[in-house]
This record gives sequence, C-alpha cells and structure tokens, in this order.
Amino acid sequence: MSLPNTRTARLASWSATLTYSDIPDPAIQRTKDLFLDWLGCTIAGRSHPAVAAIVKFVKAMGPTSGKSELVDGELGFSTSAAFAALVNAAASHVVEQDDLHNGSITHPATVIFPAALAVAQDVGADGKDLITACVVGYEVGCRVGAYFGKSHYENFHSTATAGTLGVAAAAAHLLKLSPAETLSAIGTAGTQAAGLWQFLLDASHSKQVHTGKACFDGIFAAYTARDGLLGTKDILEGPRGMGNALVPGETKPEAIDGNLGGDFEVLRSSFKWHASCRHTHPSVDALLALMAKQNVKFEDIESVLVPTYQAALNVLGMSGTCETVHQSKFSMGFVLAVAAKKGQAMITDFREEDLKDAQLREFQGRVSMVLDEEIEAAFPARWMGRVVVTTKDGREIEERVGFAKGDPEVTLTRDELETKMRSLARYGGITDGNKVERLIQRAWNLENESDLHGFVF
Repeated sequence: MSLPNTRTARLASWSATLTYSDIPDPAIQRTKDLFLDWLGCTIAGRSHPAVAAIVKFVKAMGPTSGKSELVDGELGFSTSAAFAALVNAAASHVVEQDDLHNGSITHPATVIFPAALAVAQDVGADGKDLITACVVGYEVGCRVGAYFGKSHYENFHSTATAGTLGVAAAAAHLLKLSPAETLSAIGTAGTQAAGLWQFLLDASHSKQVHTGKACFDGIFAAYTARDGLLGTKDILEGPRGMGNALVPGETKPEAIDGNLGGDFEVLRSSFKWHASCRHTHPSVDALLALMAKQNVKFEDIESVLVPTYQAALNVLGMSGTCETVHQSKFSMGFVLAVAAKKGQAMITDFREEDLKDAQLREFQGRVSMVLDEEIEAAFPARWMGRVVVTTKDGREIEERVGFAKGDPEVTLTRDELETKMRSLARYGGITDGNKVERLIQRAWNLENESDLHGFVF
C-alpha cells in the first residue's frame, strides 16, 4: 500500500525502517541512561494509591500470568503487554523524577520505556531491538509534542497526548509493522490521545492515568494495526486532526519530519535532579547558586521574586496551598522553601511532616512569580531560571542560570545516575542492594541482553 505524501507518513516510514545500526553511539548510550533512570522512578512510585488502584483493576480485568512483567516484583504476577505497561507507566510518573524533553514539553521516558519493555518481553525481542524501538518512540513522541507547541500545553498534558503516538510507534517497531501499518497505528493512537491539567486543581490522580493510558492506548493501536484495524492517515495535520483540534495557537509543522535521522530527540531529554515539577528546577538552581555565592541563609531571606515563562505560571499556579506531597511539588513557593531550608530538593525532602512545617509554609507565602519576556521567548528550547532575593537586612540580590542541572548541556554523569537510582530504590523500599547493582549493570549492558525479562525489583 502506498503512503500519502504527508509529513506524518514520512515520520511513520522512517520509524518503521530505522535499524540499530542507523543509531549513533551517543544516542544508544543516552537511551541506556534514560532507561536506568526510568527503572528507578518506577520502583520509587510503586506504593502510590493510584498505582494500587490500577493494579487491582489489572488483576480483575487482565491475565495474571503473561509474558510481560511488573517492575514491582513483590506484586507477584505477570500479565499482558498492555496491562504491564499500564501499571509500570503509572508508577514511574509518581515521584516527579522522570525525564523531561525540553522542546516538546513532554516526559517521554514514563511512556516510551514501560510500553517498549512490555511489548519487547511479549514478542521476545532483544536489547538492540528495545533500544531501537525506544529511539523511535522518543523521536515520534517528541516531534509530535514540538509540533503541538506551547499553546497546546496550556490545556493538555503533552505527555498524555503526544506520548500516545510515541508509544504506538515504538510498539509498532517491535511488532515489525510496515510503514503503512505504522501510520495506521499512529492514527489510531492520536484519536485516543487525551490528558487535561484539571487534576492539579484538586490533587487528584489523573497524572498517573495519563501515562498509564498513553501506554495502553498506544499498544492497543499498534497491535490492532497489525491485525487490520485502519487508523486515519493524517492524524496530525488533517482538517479534523490533532493540530487543528487541540492546538489553539500556531503549530510547528517542520518538527514532524525535519532532518529525520540527522538529529535524535533522545539526546535532547533532560534528567531531573530535583524531585519536583520540572518547571521549578531552573529557579531552584538559581536560588541555590545565589545562596552559595552570597552566603545567604534560609533565615536571611525576606522574599523571593521568580521571573519565569508563562507555562510555569500556568502549571505552578494551579496547586493552591498544596495539601498533598505530590501537589506540593507543583508549588514554586513550597519547592523553593524546601530547597532554601534543606539545601536541596531531593526525593526524601518532600514528606507529610514537611507539609506541616510552619517555616516552610511561611516562606512559601513570600515567593511570587512574574512573567519574564526574555525567558518566555527562549522557552521551550531553553528553560532558563532567574530569582531576585530580598534579604531581611534590605539587600536585593539576583541570580540567573541558563540551563538547569540535568539538561543536555549539564547532563548527569553515570555516577550521578547510579546514585540517583540507588536513592530511588531505597525510597521504594528495596533493601536488596545486590539486586539493585545487578539491574544497574544490566542497563549499562542493555544492547547485549538476549532476554529482556528480569528487570524486576
């Protein structure tokens, strides 16, 4: 079957025909880095109530013996690819430490890796197959997110929308679908894609639903395309497609298929060092740098002004007084209070008792955000940070950062990724250090793995 002459069809054709040998070594190595990072995030989030509810649903509705595994081995069962990815994706988006692709404003790891690993286990793929499929998933999901742009992100959680198409492409590659079948899978994925920001207003669990269902729906799209279900051929740019329906502002059509194979989006994803919404990270880095340079202490600070970009104002302005630990990670004031008082904002720094800390709450109220036109113009290509601190003795001090720690320009080392992995595993209640070390080494050796089962804590 011939493909239409569209950008989406060219992206689908590239996705279906990419081989492991086509991928440059830096992209292969970064994929392994991101896989390890995702694995740690998944076990760290396993005890969240949303994950527990989804696990009960899977036990009731899906098989409890299958080829695809749950990262939380203590659950004691395996299942189908769609249901395993549903659980693992939900768990990996709990602790706010999964990656962020700047240009598309998406968290690709939390949808691409759980889906690709589950499908790879189902079909008996090897490590090179998995890496290739994940590179495909990143490429499609991130390009779609970049096509949607900032105005889409105002209303939609782009990980849930663009991510669904990335999952479909990754799963289609593992199923060895043709370019036409891959295009059909992408079309079916797009017609299901959704995910609204309303959950931030009331601290509900929709964020975990967004990632879990992106995986489930993308896998559904790929498997049914294999078996003859036809998806629309122009889901992105068609007159009733996602661009026209879900993007109130300007789209970026060239992002869909520009320089395919020349750039690899997996190299442009940022790791999270701080355990909070990524929109807070540049400001956290700026505040910590200011305090270190100027010898400013927590108790010295009278107020903090945060000039930032509009998306940060939108997302971080919805968490209100932040009544839960998860919601507190979406409050600029609370996150900066934690960072200023503790000198960091790591996963162990956000606890129920911190929500009751009068000093943190009082500091939170003395943080304000304003739009900065220069920072807004740079976003989302660059996530810049700026803080203006007024001290109690009347000084006004400013600090800027061009990139947050974990950005591709200041990426985490493998030693730092291993340290983060161990910390995430401990947070998830894993006491078997030898098992953690074995999984770390398997991740570093991923391209040589012949059997992808056993990535289980």
